[in-house]
Formats: sequence, C-alpha cells, structure tokens
Amino acid sequence: MLQFEHLVAGKRRIARHESLYRKHDRLGMLYVVRFGQFKLIGGDLIGEQRVAGFHMAGDLLGLDAIATGQHNFRLMALENSEVYEIPFAAITRMMGVEPAIQRQFLQTMSEALNKEYSRSFLLATASLDERFASFLLKLGENYARLGCSDKSYRLSMSRSDISSYLGTTVESVSRLIARFNAQGAVSISGRAVELRDRPYLRALMCGDAQAVKRAGLHLQQGGNELSYELEKTEYQIPASSSTINITEELARQ
Repeated sequence: MLQFEHLVAGKRRIARHESLYRKHDRLGMLYVVRFGQFKLIGGDLIGEQRVAGFHMAGDLLGLDAIATGQHNFRLMALENSEVYEIPFAAITRMMGVEPAIQRQFLQTMSEALNKEYSRSFLLATASLDERFASFLLKLGENYARLGCSDKSYRLSMSRSDISSYLGTTVESVSRLIARFNAQGAVSISGRAVELRDRPYLRALMCGDAQAVKRAGLHLQQGGNELSYELEKTEYQIPASSSTINITEELARQ
C-alpha cells in the first residue's frame, strides 16, 4: 500500500468544464480522482461526440492510452475536481518488483473491460427503461462506495450527458424521468435524485418481468398508477467495480 502511495508525483486541480487530457495527448501519467467527477468523451464513426463514461472519487483514469501511448478520449471535469498524478513509468517499474501491485493493476484493467462489455451489451439488447434504471442504480452504488447514500444523491452530469451515455435523446430522457416520477419508483427534481423503490428498479434492470409486475402492484397499492409494459430481455448486468483498494485509499486522503 505505502509502496504505491509514494509513487504519487503530486495533485492537480481541474476546474469545471476543463479537460484533464484530450484525444491524442501522450501518455505520461495515470490519475486517481481525489474528489469531483469527470466524463469521458469520444467520437463515433461519423465524428459526433459521445459520452463514453463517468468517473468519480477513487477511479483510476488514463488506462485508454496504455495500448498506443496516446489517449483515445477526452476527459472533462463535470465539477471542480482534483486528481493524484502517478507516473506510468514508475508504475511499470513497481509492477516488476511487487507482484501484489501487478495483480491489482491487472485486476483494475480487467474490471474496466468488463464494465465496458456490460455497457455495450446493455446498449445492444436492453430497452431504454432498463438502461435508465441501470444507470440510476449503478450511480447509487458508486456513491455508496464513497460512504454516501445510495438512495439520495445529486447528478453532476446534465441530461444531455445522460442521453449521450444511454444512446438516446434529451427529450427521451426527460420523458423517462417524468414516467419514473409518476410511477413512484424515483423522485428526480432538477439534479436531485431519490430512489424510492430500488427492488422495482433492479427488477427492471435485470429484465425480470414477473418481479416488475409484483413491484408494479406494490406501487399501485401505494397510490401510484403504473402503466408500463416491460420489454422482455434475458440480460442481467453483472456486478462490477472500476476501482481497486489502493485507489480508494488515495481518494479518502
């Protein structure tokens, strides 16, 4: 643990809407988010900018540049943030003499790949309602990892960012929020989020039609009319984390 921490070269403050790195920047550092949140931006096949992911305290950033030595994405701060800077060359040297560091680093890369595979599968197979439920629940889990509530939290990203991440339009996200609010599953006002019925959201995320139906009856009994038909799917998102114990320790400092 201490051997890894002494590799930190310094801290860097990133103001809201500023970039930590841009596409084609050379790899020099990896970063651990100390506080704040970021969005990862990439271009699709026709050159349109898309949000590829969101990152918060404890996340290890910059892995996209390891293969080529250059970053393939732009990383922008969603709010005033701070990161630890860790020279990549120092990490590779340490991995040669510390098997534990090597295992943890490889685990982090594997988890990042699994997370991306899960998101790609979700976009390809799940309904928009399922994708939105997954987004809300996963964000709550990330806040819980930091010791915050997994039921009540604030969105740092805009609805435009959310729509880009989910592969839809801003109008569709607004309709989703209105419908989920009306169902009583959530309460979303501006950027304030409260997850009122997580069992319903989990059932929706996993494509469990029977569980959604049971949860829907519960919502109706609570005084909320539910008029929703689940688009069936057999897909279930595996639990994953994009952090390692070391980065969590750094983020707490």
